[in-house]
Amino acid sequence: MSVFPVTTIARHPPAVVLTQDTSSRSAILKMAGKSVRHAIVSDDGRKMIGIVSAKDILNYLGGGDKFEIVKRDCEGNILRALESPIRPIVNRTPLVGSTSSSLPDMMRLMAKHDIGMLPLLDGASEIWGSLSERHLFRLFEASQMFVKVFEIMSKPLITLDLKSTLLDAMRMMVKHDIRRIPIMNEGELWGIITVKDIIRFLASPYVDHIITMGLSDFLFNTSVAKMSTMNPKTVSPDVDLCDAVKSMNLASVGSLIVMSGCRPVGILTERDFLLKLPKLRGVEFMPDPGKGRVLVGRIHF
Repeated sequence: MSVFPVTTIARHPPAVVLTQDTSSRSAILKMAGKSVRHAIVSDDGRKMIGIVSAKDILNYLGGGDKFEIVKRDCEGNILRALESPIRPIVNRTPLVGSTSSSLPDMMRLMAKHDIGMLPLLDGASEIWGSLSERHLFRLFEASQMFVKVFEIMSKPLITLDLKSTLLDAMRMMVKHDIRRIPIMNEGELWGIITVKDIIRFLASPYVDHIITMGLSDFLFNTSVAKMSTMNPKTVSPDVDLCDAVKSMNLASVGSLIVMSGCRPVGILTERDFLLKLPKLRGVEFMPDPGKGRVLVGRIHF
């Protein structure tokens, strides 16, 4: 796979570049506008300072220990927190990739460290672009893999009740380091909430109105139903992964809820493909750089 340069599929330029003095609110609006979970941070647009993720923002606004910054610097005031610079929540030591690296090297790096986005720097150590798991997932050819969904799905399934709040979802995502949570209603699958759903909600005019009215406590008590997707896409645990790839691409989604009968038993995500497929016995990755794809299949059992 060494003949497959990372620049073949990576995004150039990166979707969102923020300065350290960008407010949290502006960061949310820009990330929501581009539908991304990560932003590169640079004060001059060339030299990278670090990155900030959607989960960093959720952590900061009450989902985790970064809320201590809000308590300390903003006296717990969410409006002030949203108007404050992202400077204190920037990850200043992220892993980075190089435009001179091969795609498989970057895939291995992302899989080893379980990261969803890798900033790419050029030969002058300046920002060139970014490589995400979504870019990598698009490489998979939807041909028979001879691997079943249950072999790589994530389990046990972490869920929330329909009566849960935005704050519950934020805390759950930060605590378990996850980006998607199925929503249950009276024991049945009702919907799904993702970190992008939350970012889009926080970027909405409705939230502007709530915050300017001084009702930030009410904001975080908003039901997850207001920002979730009903009737999420599902898949059987015994389906071949090629059919799962087709379903995900057709619906433009990054995950499928795995259902055994009427019961959700796991979740299949883009990251599961990248992290777990290479570790399965007998599975090989066969690149086709000319067509910009990767054929994956079990060649021996």
